[in-house]
Amino acid sequence: MSFHSTIRPVLVIFLLFGQFPLYGVLYRKPSRWQFRWTSFQTVFSLVLMVVGCFLCAVEYDRLQVIGVNADNIIGPLFYADVIIIMLLLLRVAHRWSSMIPKWDQVEALEVMQYNARQQDARSARRIRAVALALLVMGFVEHMLSIGKTLYAKVDEGRVCNWDYSNLPEYYALRTYGFFFRRVPYNFPSFIFLEYANTALTMAWTVQDVLIIMISDSIAGFFDRLNARIQFYSTVQVIAREKFWSEIHSDYVMVCELLEHAMSICSPLLVVSCGTNLYLICYQLFHLVESEKFIIMTVFTYYSLFFVILRTFLTLHYCSAVHEVARKPLKLCRRIPTTGWCEELERFYTFIRKSSIAVSAMGLFRLTKRTMLTMLGAVITYELVMLHFVQSTANQGIVRECSTEEFLFEPKMQSSAN
Repeated sequence: MSFHSTIRPVLVIFLLFGQFPLYGVLYRKPSRWQFRWTSFQTVFSLVLMVVGCFLCAVEYDRLQVIGVNADNIIGPLFYADVIIIMLLLLRVAHRWSSMIPKWDQVEALEVMQYNARQQDARSARRIRAVALALLVMGFVEHMLSIGKTLYAKVDEGRVCNWDYSNLPEYYALRTYGFFFRRVPYNFPSFIFLEYANTALTMAWTVQDVLIIMISDSIAGFFDRLNARIQFYSTVQVIAREKFWSEIHSDYVMVCELLEHAMSICSPLLVVSCGTNLYLICYQLFHLVESEKFIIMTVFTYYSLFFVILRTFLTLHYCSAVHEVARKPLKLCRRIPTTGWCEELERFYTFIRKSSIAVSAMGLFRLTKRTMLTMLGAVITYELVMLHFVQSTANQGIVRECSTEEFLFEPKMQSSAN
């Protein structure tokens, strides 16, 4: 099973959330996958970006009224971040057609056909399971977020003695009051705003899943090469110069695929690392707070677990490319002197002197050491955030039953007893 056949069902799920607008994904032939500015997928993705820009502007205006603190600054930052992610996903989709021939060329290599059917089936099941699990967990996280917001609004109505008969309308008017004060409340608009928020939130998970799938595929190509090298690195079998020349050529071709893929996806990787780092710090900050409702506690712990898991899997699959690409150095050292030749020497020197790894725009390479570096960065940024909390302790606090948050009150309000 080819890489594009493996990821096709996952890309269909992306399209359900308006992400990665690649036309023709339903076709089995990747050559028919194209990017079109006039396609429904692209137009819909652009509409979601416009909605995101509007919501970002509204959040900014709201903070101008109530003030900024370490907690509520996530509002405009969230929309700004997901808009950047969607623009980068749009860029990747626009240039995806240039990667398809290179992927087909590598998959057509003779060394990739060795035990291909069995290995491809296992790899396809594994990566689909990982992608589906992350997407489901991301969707569940957003549903928990909606649940805690709904519970908080209902409790607000009880404490403030507000009378309402239509729960969806009350929730919409309190949550999206900035919109419905200009447009009369209607259920379709409320549903679209909820869907847009869900789709924008899923951009976080989509970017990481896409990076994981690409990294896993390229690491799999290096694994195939390593399997053949290991077979010929025994004392009993001595490879010919032609074999090492072909292995060297195939290895370079996989490296070129990695370089081309990173030239397209590396900006997305930079944003992914920055986003995940901030989200981990943000959720850790909320652990020290005493939550009012049990659903808020569940959401906080679940969200922290999910962002850590997503970050770990992204770094793990990216760093695996570096690990398997360097493995031939160990395998070649096992070859006896009688099996050493000029082509093997060239191949060994090429790997030793090359920096083969998933790169984030040349700023850093993702290896196992990156995980430890990121852990240190989390501790540093958490201290910075705690200092920011102290300096903004008296800002951005919305009084209970206040109309400041969205400058809106429910339509029906009874006097307090």
